[in-house]
Amino acid sequence: MVRRWLAYALALAGAAAFRIFYTGWLPGLVLPAVACFPLLGILLALPGVLSCRLSLSAPERTEREGEARCLLTVKSLLGLPLGRIWVTLTWTNRMTGQTGSARSALFLPGQGADLPFPVPAEHCGLLEARISSAWACDCLGLFRLPLFRGKGVQTWVTPLTQISDLPPLPEQARPGLRPRPGGGPGEDYDSRAYRPGDPLNSIHWKLSAKRDDLVVRETLETVHPLPLLTFDCFGAPAVMDRLLDVLQGTGKALLSQGRPFCVAWAEPLNGELHRFDVAGEQDLRRCVEAVLSQPCPERGKSILDTQLPETSFHLTGGAAL
Repeated sequence: MVRRWLAYALALAGAAAFRIFYTGWLPGLVLPAVACFPLLGILLALPGVLSCRLSLSAPERTEREGEARCLLTVKSLLGLPLGRIWVTLTWTNRMTGQTGSARSALFLPGQGADLPFPVPAEHCGLLEARISSAWACDCLGLFRLPLFRGKGVQTWVTPLTQISDLPPLPEQARPGLRPRPGGGPGEDYDSRAYRPGDPLNSIHWKLSAKRDDLVVRETLETVHPLPLLTFDCFGAPAVMDRLLDVLQGTGKALLSQGRPFCVAWAEPLNGELHRFDVAGEQDLRRCVEAVLSQPCPERGKSILDTQLPETSFHLTGGAAL
């Protein structure tokens, strides 16, 4: 662009010298025409710039150690061509915090054009890509004209697909009892003091008469504790990659045997507990995506600092503890 401005400056200086040293009617036309060239170049390019639309697309999911190929589609609503277009794409991995950018240029014919942007997917996480800048030149190449950039896209960089061998999970704990939501008939029940809102048919009248206070019969249901897989959501990106491979592989191995389970981890910054009940592939996918969409710092609070049931099993990026 600097060279084009130098060329235009030389042309303008030549037109001015022509006007000064030569008499007649022609120099009086050449100098104003050369002076109006920049405005004329903008006016000629403006319809194509205003009708140009950029849209970005990306695959929904990509396995790590590969590439997430974002596709930039450029088209003109009026079918007008444009000169060279410069586009800068930036991306961020929400889990690892890593960022990157790439710049490319293309010519826009009237029928539109596609431009692939390979985005590295080295580590697991949620990749967010957007067009940070897009512009085209006027017909003379003297001015940058901004283009409509469209919306950003997201793609999940998932762990490697593999089914791991099941680790030596602890023996399933004995079934327990808990109050059944909504009550109802049942063989097992417990008694407690009446609370406002309890149905009248749940009142134990004989026991209430003995205690001289209202007592209700609370129906209990049998609960079979599920295996609990725990892990720490902090560490180096390579460590988290291996950890998520183990988590997804162990989860698929359990589901292939028809065994539901639970997954829990602590928020690395405030220690808030996250828990997912996994009974199928969709539950496992939502659980993994919840981990991929949150930042994982190098250090944080461990779930081992909380009280865990006997059925818990702690996963790490290498072997289990």
